[in-house]
Amino acid sequence: MSRAARTSRIAPAGAPLRRPGRGVLAATALGAAGAGAGIAAQRRAMRRLQLRPDPYAGEPFGALRGRPVPVRAGDGTRLYAEIDGDDRTDLAVVFSHGWTLTQDSWHFQRKALRGLGRLVFWDQRGHGRSDGGARDGYAIPRLAADLAAVIDATVPAGTPVVLVGHSMGGMTIMRYADDHPDEIGRRVVATGLLCTSSGGLGEVTLGMPALLARATHRLLPRALRAIGASSAAIEKVRHLGRDGSMLIEDLIAFGPDASPAAVAFAEQMMADTRMDALIDFFHSMITHDVISECASLAGADTLVIGAEHDMLTPVEHSLKIAGCADSARLEVVPGAGHMAMLERPSIVSDHLGDLIERARKSISA
Repeated sequence: MSRAARTSRIAPAGAPLRRPGRGVLAATALGAAGAGAGIAAQRRAMRRLQLRPDPYAGEPFGALRGRPVPVRAGDGTRLYAEIDGDDRTDLAVVFSHGWTLTQDSWHFQRKALRGLGRLVFWDQRGHGRSDGGARDGYAIPRLAADLAAVIDATVPAGTPVVLVGHSMGGMTIMRYADDHPDEIGRRVVATGLLCTSSGGLGEVTLGMPALLARATHRLLPRALRAIGASSAAIEKVRHLGRDGSMLIEDLIAFGPDASPAAVAFAEQMMADTRMDALIDFFHSMITHDVISECASLAGADTLVIGAEHDMLTPVEHSLKIAGCADSARLEVVPGAGHMAMLERPSIVSDHLGDLIERARKSISA
């Protein structure tokens, strides 16, 4: 939202004060008109979004719950996890969510895949119901260790595991595979990586012209460090301007015909994410040229799912991951953006259901 420009003149010492001239008045009027136009444009955009056909209007997002399980990360941070089907020991599926989301971002998959095994959902540190820990823990390598702690706390010894991750959650899985290569193909029998990246996110343009994108990449890390120093102050006022935040979420994270209810739900999860976690994890992702080499994924059945309109982790990133593992198969979800699991839930759930069934057959073979 733009603000009206303000101008002021300081008269020389001893000079008579003058009333604002027509130029100043005109500039003020134009600035106010610009601000008003910006507000009006935002309202029109919100109306268009709200009037969009919505197949998920009234969907009780975030209402599905499992048995809570406390998890302690290696540095003592309290993590929050839930288990659906905790009587199952034949196969466990552990879901890792993306940046600025929570375990509830798997809402549709939680409904569709219940009964296929022991389903584990957890909140990454600084997100949802998990604590934040020290700020130096807001980095992708730390999340791999957190995932190991979640598996140890929620999956009985000897139970085969399928790991599923979206965005930052997919990066978590890839780093876990790098750190625990002996587990891949032995205990971890399959992995599902949805709309994620193995590195190079600092080069993503988000649809901007190339020159502007390059300038943004140079300045953004420095700006994030400056913002991070005042994140406590930002936390107090971040609830303001939610309409603008929802429009940005719709533009960048979703495809062209996304459900308004799903967009609002994703924006709410983002608004509830700790500001220091939001800033520092983003900084970690865009400043790592290589998040993972992906080679360790070859030991397990690997499904890579990209999305046609993903601006945050474009399809090319999914292609790169799939090319790193001989066992990988690639699927692209048509019409969807980065939040494919909320936009085209049945397609994503079907792909994941097939992965789980293949894993089950490989265990019994």
